[in-house]
Amino acid sequence: MHVAVLIHNTSHPLGSQLREMLQARLNCPPPNLISFEQAEEALANGPVSMLVVVLSPFADCALKLLRKCRSQVSGPVLAVGVASDSKLILRALHEGADHYLDEADVEAQLEAVLQRLQVKEDAVARQPAGRVMAVLGASGGTGASTLAVNLAGVLAREAGRCALIDLKPGVGDLAALLDVKPTHNLADLCLNAGRMDCSMFESAMVLHPSGVHLLAPPQMYEDIRLVTAQGVNKTIHLARDAFRFTVVDLEDCYHEEQVTVLRQADFILLVFRLDFTSLRSTKRILDYLEQANIGPERVRLVINRYGQAKELPLSQAEEALGRKIAHLVPDDAKTINAANNAGEPAVFRAPSAKVSQSIVQLANGLVKPERKSSPVRQAVRSVNGWLAVFHG
Repeated sequence: MHVAVLIHNTSHPLGSQLREMLQARLNCPPPNLISFEQAEEALANGPVSMLVVVLSPFADCALKLLRKCRSQVSGPVLAVGVASDSKLILRALHEGADHYLDEADVEAQLEAVLQRLQVKEDAVARQPAGRVMAVLGASGGTGASTLAVNLAGVLAREAGRCALIDLKPGVGDLAALLDVKPTHNLADLCLNAGRMDCSMFESAMVLHPSGVHLLAPPQMYEDIRLVTAQGVNKTIHLARDAFRFTVVDLEDCYHEEQVTVLRQADFILLVFRLDFTSLRSTKRILDYLEQANIGPERVRLVINRYGQAKELPLSQAEEALGRKIAHLVPDDAKTINAANNAGEPAVFRAPSAKVSQSIVQLANGLVKPERKSSPVRQAVRSVNGWLAVFHG
């Protein structure tokens, strides 16, 4: 367990006190004491499972760092400050803190929080952790969103339900592809990140008959700025707790809230076409992910719309990328366009089509490690069964 304490002066007695208490209570290596000046660089070097941020005496600076560094923390963030300042408490929670401790009674309050976290951790440990699959299109026209919708549909049939998060603020079209009308969106959750819980998270989603639970992005351009890395980070954690499978349709790989998902995802499906511009973008993204210390073992290269005329040879693409292609989804414009125009995923509308069966195979490959026996043909039959939902 990697624990860190962020404090303005690492020689301050409160830092040493917190370090000793955390080490004793968590039975972990001595937590790192990190000064404000070292914060961003230190936290970027490796994942932190718990972060304690001491706000006094420079609360504004501490909160700014908390906001920047929240996406680098996989577990809880604890803020320590004066209890008499209610506005400061609200600001800390809004910036991404999960708990607020009174610095005047820090020992007792830290003990209480750690006990609650242990109870929650024990409860979660009794259930298998959910898996997060990020879908990232290398360039325009790759069909990544269509793939994400269909993949979520197959996983929903596998598990009974699946979370689908549209992380394309202002331009996301997953609601249209599913023919649903969300009443809430991701911006609503980010505005309430400090008090967001599982109930609030699930109530913001819209349910599709297939079992896909969609969390839509804000459609108004003025609301895009409300989507924060802190809110997205907490959303992903809640999704992992509540769903066996979560599919996230990403917009890019460099905005902070997008990188937050990439760092947490169990699998990253990098979707591209066999043409020069898409291949070049794919190479750039792979290089960027490597620089961001996002492990290549989690990245799966997926060619969508495979089999088009005049496309580049598969062997040439693998040579250029220095990677093997994990999966090929055949081009079938007729089936996909009909499904998209009808607001019905192709895996349900045309389950026997080669493109639908290919997506089922892709999903099967992602969930295979947790299955004892799961032939692709069983998944195909399961998808066929959902025809009754739409054509009963």
